[in-house]
Amino acid sequence: MNTAIFWALDRAKEPSTWAGLAGLAVVFGVTTEQWSMIGNAVAAVAAVIAMFVSEANAK
Repeated sequence: MNTAIFWALDRAKEPSTWAGLAGLAVVFGVTTEQWSMIGNAVAAVAAVIAMFVSEANAK
């Protein structure tokens, strides 16, 4: 299970993954407003995660 999570996180760091997601969104008819809401939701989740993840060099 951890391997799949790490694989997904590694893919999420690649710009081509985001370009692919944007392409799929266009194919499936996601509107600009919906894409904006998705982006806002992702940003909110990332902000919450950032509050609880420790810094790499924190002592």
